[in-house]
Amino acid sequence: MKALFGWMLLACSVALFAAPPSEIDVVKERAALNSAKADLEEARKKRDMAVAARWKDREAANQERELFNEKYKENKEKVEALMLERARLQEDVRVGREDLSQMRAAMETARAEYLALTAGPERLTALQQIGEQGVPFKMPERLERFNRLKKDMELYRDDPMKIAQGIFDLAKEELEFSRAIEREEAELVFGSTVASGSRLRLGGIYAMQAANQGPVAIMLAQVGAKKRSFAWQENLTPEVREQVAQALAKKDSMMLVPVDVLLSTALSSEIANYAEKDFTDEAKEFFRDGGVLMYPILALFLIGLFVSVHRLSVILWKGRSGNASKVLKALKEGDFSTAKSLASGMKGSLGNVISCVLNKNHPNRESAEKALEEVFAQETPSLEKGLSTISVMATTAPLLGLLGTVMGMIQLFEVITLHGTSDPKLLAGGISVALVTTEAGLMVAIPLQLLHTFLSNRADRLTAKLESAGLAVLNAFFGSK
Repeated sequence: MKALFGWMLLACSVALFAAPPSEIDVVKERAALNSAKADLEEARKKRDMAVAARWKDREAANQERELFNEKYKENKEKVEALMLERARLQEDVRVGREDLSQMRAAMETARAEYLALTAGPERLTALQQIGEQGVPFKMPERLERFNRLKKDMELYRDDPMKIAQGIFDLAKEELEFSRAIEREEAELVFGSTVASGSRLRLGGIYAMQAANQGPVAIMLAQVGAKKRSFAWQENLTPEVREQVAQALAKKDSMMLVPVDVLLSTALSSEIANYAEKDFTDEAKEFFRDGGVLMYPILALFLIGLFVSVHRLSVILWKGRSGNASKVLKALKEGDFSTAKSLASGMKGSLGNVISCVLNKNHPNRESAEKALEEVFAQETPSLEKGLSTISVMATTAPLLGLLGTVMGMIQLFEVITLHGTSDPKLLAGGISVALVTTEAGLMVAIPLQLLHTFLSNRADRLTAKLESAGLAVLNAFFGSK
C-alpha cells in the first residue's frame, strides 16, 4: 500500500511540473488524491484487521498447544502408573503359577496314593477260579456279572469304595450260588433230542436232569485237553440211572442223590460207562466240528479223487505198449511187412504214433514228420487233460481251510467280546472251526498234490516215450530207403 501511495504522489508532482496547472485539473487531482487517501486508509484498516486476526489465531493455537501438553503429561503419568500396576500383576501371576504347580504336584501325589487303594481285575482271579472249578451252570449270567465288574473297575478307578463294594457283591452272589439248591421243571436237552423233565442243582458241585419219560443225565467232571471240564453224561451205569430217576421222582424235601462232592474225574469215569468211539463216529465228530466249510472241502476231495482216478485210467489205457518192441525190432531188421502187420493191431497212443508212419504211404520224410506232428498234437492234450483241475483242487482246499481259520477266529473274538476269556468252553467252538478246517484242507491238499505230481510225471514219461518211438520209426523206415 505504501508503494502505491508513493507512486500516486510522484505522478501528481510530475503533472504539476509538466504543465501549468489549471483550476479544473487541480480539483481533479485533489479528488484523485483524496480517493487515493481513502483507499489507503481502507487498506490500512484491512491490514490491521488481518494482523489482529492472525494474532488471535496464534493465541488460540498457543492455548490449544498448552491444553494438549497438559493432557499429554496427564496421560503419560497414567501410562506410567498402569505400567507399574502391570509389573505388579505379572509378579502376582508368576507367584500364583508357582503355587498352582506345587498344588498340582501335591494333588497328583495324593491321587496316586488314593488310586493305590483301588482293586484291580487281578482281585477277581480267585472268584473266577472258584467258578471254573464248579459245574458250569448259569455261566452266561455269571460271566456277565464278572465282565460288568471289570468294566466298572476301568470306569470308576477314582472310586475305590464303589469297586470294593462291587467285588463284595459279586463274592456274595457267587457264595449264594455255591450253596443254593435249585430244582425246576424245564425243557431238557439229551444229545439231539429235547424232552420235558426236572433238573436239580446242588450249588456248584452237582447237577442232574431226568425226563418225565425217558433218559436221565448227570453233569460229571472229565479230563480235558488242558484241565478238567464238565459235560452231561447219559450213558450211566444202571445203578446210578435208577438213583437219579428215583431222586427226581420224589416230591419230598428229603432225597438221596449220587453226589460226587470231590468232583473227581476218576469217580466220574466209574459213574459213567463211556463207550469207545469207532472210526466212523470220530470222522462224523471231526466233520461236525469243522462247520459248514467241511462240505466244500469234502466236495473238492471227491472231485479231485474222481478226476485223478479217471486220468490215471486214461493214461494207463493210452500208455499200453503192446507190440511196440517187436515193431521196432522188425524195423531195425528191415522187415517192414512184419512191422506193418504188427502195428496194425496196436492200440493206444503208441499204436497211433507207429501206425501214422507205417500204415500210410508217405512220399518222403517231411510228409511223415508232419503227419506225426498232427498225431502228437492230438495225443499230448488228451494226456494232460484234467491235470490242471487236480492242481486247482489241491490249491483251493488249504485256502478254504484258511477261510475256516479266519471264520473261527472271528467267532472266537466275538465270544471273547461278549463273555471274556474266563470260560474255555465258550471259546472251544471258534477254536475248533479254526483248527479243524485247516487240518481238513491240508489233508485234502497233500494227497491231491501228490496225485497231481504222479499223474504229471506219468504223462510226461508217456509223451517222451511217444516222441522216442516216433523218431525211431522215422529213422528206421526212411533211413533204409
